[in-house]
Amino acid sequence: MSPPRVIVIGSGLGGASATLAMAHAGLPVTLLEKNPRLGGSCSFYEKQGYTLDVGTHMFTRGDRGPLGDLLRRVGAPGAIQFKRTRDIAELRVSSRGSMLDPIAVPASLSRMPKFAWEVCRAMGLGPVEAMKAGHLFATIGMLGDAEIAALDDVTVEDFLEPFGLHQAVNGLFGFLLGLYFVVPYWEASAGEAIWAFQKMIRDNSLSYPMGGSRAVPGTFIELARQHGAQVRVDAGVEKILVSDRVRGVRLTTGEEIPAEVVISTSSVRSTVLHLVGREHVPEDYANAAQDVRGSAIAVQAKVALSRPLVSAGALVGGVGEEDDLFTMTPDRLKQLFFDVNDGRVPKVVPFYCPIPTNFDASLAPPGHQLLTACAVAPTTDIRLHDPAKKWEDAMMNALRAVVPGLDEHTVFADRFTTRWIESWIGKEFGPAISTAQVPGQVGTSRPSVATPVSGLYIAGCGAGARGVGTELACASGMQAADAVLAREGRSGWRRRAPRRERLVGAVTTSIGRALLS
Repeated sequence: MSPPRVIVIGSGLGGASATLAMAHAGLPVTLLEKNPRLGGSCSFYEKQGYTLDVGTHMFTRGDRGPLGDLLRRVGAPGAIQFKRTRDIAELRVSSRGSMLDPIAVPASLSRMPKFAWEVCRAMGLGPVEAMKAGHLFATIGMLGDAEIAALDDVTVEDFLEPFGLHQAVNGLFGFLLGLYFVVPYWEASAGEAIWAFQKMIRDNSLSYPMGGSRAVPGTFIELARQHGAQVRVDAGVEKILVSDRVRGVRLTTGEEIPAEVVISTSSVRSTVLHLVGREHVPEDYANAAQDVRGSAIAVQAKVALSRPLVSAGALVGGVGEEDDLFTMTPDRLKQLFFDVNDGRVPKVVPFYCPIPTNFDASLAPPGHQLLTACAVAPTTDIRLHDPAKKWEDAMMNALRAVVPGLDEHTVFADRFTTRWIESWIGKEFGPAISTAQVPGQVGTSRPSVATPVSGLYIAGCGAGARGVGTELACASGMQAADAVLAREGRSGWRRRAPRRERLVGAVTTSIGRALLS
């Protein structure tokens, strides 16, 4: 029997990875992208000699995580070159109109003790408080898989409570986890957070791809084409056709394309309620899809500079009238998210700002620099109390507070609203992670890539896998591909951790146990 025809909806990391894995296995695959350019949130645009990411990206595990796993799977290791900087990031904060000295987050593990000391000093921690913080990180480093899984339905806040940490440490830790999952730490899954943190530390490969974030889906899709995959842009899907099973898709143009398998990379909610229709799925599955929680989102800015102003790979921080990243207590951090969920610009504006040109200078004209910033914002289902422009202005003002000379050297600053982001990524309400990584939605409780509809699968940040952002989507795409291959009686693919990763994991666990003893 000939292999089934497969349609993949969406060319982000979930769709691109599923397409490549299946095309490499010999399945006839057609990838459909509704936008004029491929890549989803890892797409790009060009302006005045700059190549700009649509989204805001760093890759926590580089080629040692799922992105490299897929390339090794298809026999193309090294097809994407990931680059690191000496300093992964700088922590920059400002309050009451004054900016504290930046603190470098080093790429080298040997420089981490100095970083920890500088953070403790900035937060005013005494020896006892510093030891408690060290105890926390030692514990996190030595937890095993079963212990982490047992924490899947425990919030980070509840996990932290027994450690008796200084309030500023709780606030800082909660903020940094927000960068992973775009949800507050009193809602985030401790198991998921610890799993992602361990992988990042043990791989020690946080990096950015040469050519911009588009290089990742672009490389996957080009390799898939070499294995026979068909790719179409400006091909929005209006409906997934279902009778007793999947029959294909209907495009917004009215064209119908037959297929025996469809993989959707939209959210579970959008896929079930809009693309399929709840009448075609069991009632309990439709209700569960409707109740899936998404994460928050962010307003974004792409700031082109006439000269370099930042040397690190990214900026991370917060700017407030009274508080900053190092003084924010859990109560004030909670107020920040309460304000966001109420549609109000918070008094402290947290931001995240990768600097792509510090990894690949060719993304800007010679001697220029590119900042890609974002700041947390509510999804589009929340009525804004403060208008969209005020959210964008707050983000830009936060950058001005921590990047001296920003206005003087700005060539242009493109802003992106949450409405525009929702439209581009094609997920209802525009969440950064369409199935938020909270208790009840991670680990064994996470929606499966398989659905009750025969031939229908979901990939991307909505179903399956673990991890952070784009890497979560890539791992999910491979899971979906393996599910389709298993359906056809073909052997799946499993990754054994590289020797280096196993050794680093063993050393990390040993160090953690020594510190605890």
